Amino acid sequence: MKSVNPYIIIGQGLAGTILAHHFLEAEIPFEIWDSPETHFNSSQAAGGIFNPVTGRKLEQTWLADELFNYLFEFYPRVEATLSTQFFHPMPLFRPFANEEMKTWLVERKNEIHHEYLRWESEGVWVNKAGWVDVVKLLRVSRDYFEAKGLLKIGVCAEPKGIYCEGFHGQKNPLWSCLPFLPAKGELMEIRSSQPSQEYILNKNGFVLPLGNQHFKVGATYSWKEYSNETTPEALADLQAKLQVMGVDSYEILVQKTGIRPATQDRRPFVGFHPSLEAGIFNGFGSKGVSLMPYFAKQWTDEILGRSSVHSEVSIRRFYHLFSV
Repeated sequence: MKSVNPYIIIGQGLAGTILAHHFLEAEIPFEIWDSPETHFNSSQAAGGIFNPVTGRKLEQTWLADELFNYLFEFYPRVEATLSTQFFHPMPLFRPFANEEMKTWLVERKNEIHHEYLRWESEGVWVNKAGWVDVVKLLRVSRDYFEAKGLLKIGVCAEPKGIYCEGFHGQKNPLWSCLPFLPAKGELMEIRSSQPSQEYILNKNGFVLPLGNQHFKVGATYSWKEYSNETTPEALADLQAKLQVMGVDSYEILVQKTGIRPATQDRRPFVGFHPSLEAGIFNGFGSKGVSLMPYFAKQWTDEILGRSSVHSEVSIRRFYHLFSV
């Protein structure tokens, strides 16, 4: 569905930014509309971690090989375009939760083991992990697109855009029939001399080193409300996570919140409306840093007539809901 007119990408959060970079590389004409006054940007509070291992059973995340091979190509390519660094591969360590879980996992090591794991006596190291400085990526990309005359600030009145609105998409009449399931998340940044600055610690939460004894700590999940206000309940939860990870001496620098644009089937929404000239690139939940590059490339290729978006991600799986 390649258009002779520029595509209008609505929203310059992580989804809109990554899609725009793919359009730029593919020489697909576009412009971005962003409205920070009406749509607060949850990407500003993203943890930014990419991790190919999920769950207590240490399973490979869905499509891990495809996703992680591509993201290790894509982000350095954008770094070169923007002449800045925001992509930080880094070891990630997952301690065993307790002796019982350690025994259970070690007994099943032959069944569980895969290329992303390196086993030690106290836990496992995860390969191909790290983090993206999402705030920096968005800020530098914003300046880059603005310098090229591709960024406009305000509410776009054109309904034919590609909507990258995050959790705000569930309130858009074009997409309100889709099964969104947003989750509010909070994290905090601390200063401490206790955690290692050499790796990400992941144990019922995470401690992510940012340099100079500065760490990001996360994250909480809540489905009660979707404001951009932080809560004392989440702060207590984050402090409890730190305690579990052996950190009890720290200075809290800031507490942040964002709304993850998750979906009921845990798969994104990618594609065009069945009857209108509008598209959606949304629903990436807490794994947007890992998922977005691969599916932005897939959708770009589909627009160019080269291939089709993965069936579990394509919005075609919900076309029946638009006629209800």
